[in-house]
Amino acid sequence: AGTVGNVMRYLLASRGPLTSNVAEAGGFIKTNPAMPAPDLQLFFAPAYYLNLGFSRPEGHGFTVVAALLRPQGRGGNTLASSEPFDPPVIHPNYLGEAADLQTLLEGLRWCRRLTHTAALAPFRGPELSPGAAAHSEAALIEAIRSTADTCYHPVGTCRMGHDPLAVVDPSLRVHGVEGLRVVDASIMPTIVSGTTNAPTLMIAERTAALIMER
Repeated sequence: AGTVGNVMRYLLASRGPLTSNVAEAGGFIKTNPAMPAPDLQLFFAPAYYLNLGFSRPEGHGFTVVAALLRPQGRGGNTLASSEPFDPPVIHPNYLGEAADLQTLLEGLRWCRRLTHTAALAPFRGPELSPGAAAHSEAALIEAIRSTADTCYHPVGTCRMGHDPLAVVDPSLRVHGVEGLRVVDASIMPTIVSGTTNAPTLMIAERTAALIMER
């Protein structure tokens, strides 16, 4: 009944929770002021965000999330066999570098600082994740390892360059293949310090211009 009511509020009056884009606020943080660019991005959502949204506690809540912008760990994709329909072997190597874990640990502490500000006091209830009892560094690290996910923006599996490991050249043409280009976030040699939507649009527009010039 609540869902139907919210749909009607949105359709008839453009009001209610369905007008939210979920990630309603955010910011960028440097864990070290000497860094040239932020290494953490924070997101605020007026909703629970546990287990990718599949875990839904009773009542209402909000979530503050820290995203690692420039991970040091590097994974890889390989073929499982010579059969074209066999799924590839994907090894993301998340948290494989100690530096990534330490940056996320600082991000978790930032999230806690923000949720305990006076501005959020009227809306704040008990902490559900990682939970008020998680205070030691070991407990926070365990929480990160058990809940971290990808944030939906993988890049770099077909990176651009001239070295032997690069897949495409600066015009995004696949090395050694005629008439084939890759035009998406996979061509980024390194991930950008933020969400990848706008850079991917720029990549597409630039490649379209290159094709038109030919």
